Amino acid sequence: MNSGGSKGWLLQRISGALLFLMLGTHFYLYHYFMGPADWGFQSIGYGATDLEALKALALADPSRSTYYALAGLFANPVWKAFDIILITLGTYHGFYGIHSIIDDWMTHNTRRNLSNWLVYIIGFVLWVIGIVSVISFNPQLV
Repeated sequence: MNSGGSKGWLLQRISGALLFLMLGTHFYLYHYFMGPADWGFQSIGYGATDLEALKALALADPSRSTYYALAGLFANPVWKAFDIILITLGTYHGFYGIHSIIDDWMTHNTRRNLSNWLVYIIGFVLWVIGIVSVISFNPQLV
């Protein structure tokens, strides 16, 4: 493993395996487990100090129940860290894949370099937007 390409190839496989596990966890928690009928606040580590208030708000306005469940989940730093890692792995995996396609199919060096830099910039901007969204989410703002 002396070349940068082989390290990138290995990281692509590792990130893919981790994404598979983390996306499974994400879909189970966010799209199956969390719902108006099954709050599960205490069972998966919600960190909000005012869980009763969040439950009351969700019951008073069922149309926003998913928001309040998410607010309770994001009050716990462990779940924020989970989402930050998920965003980081997903962004790396996706944009390294695009980078690999550009390297495989573009023959003109200048175009390939410009395209790769464009991919790096877009990937970084989207990664920052995702991280800022997770970090700045304040469950107390309703």
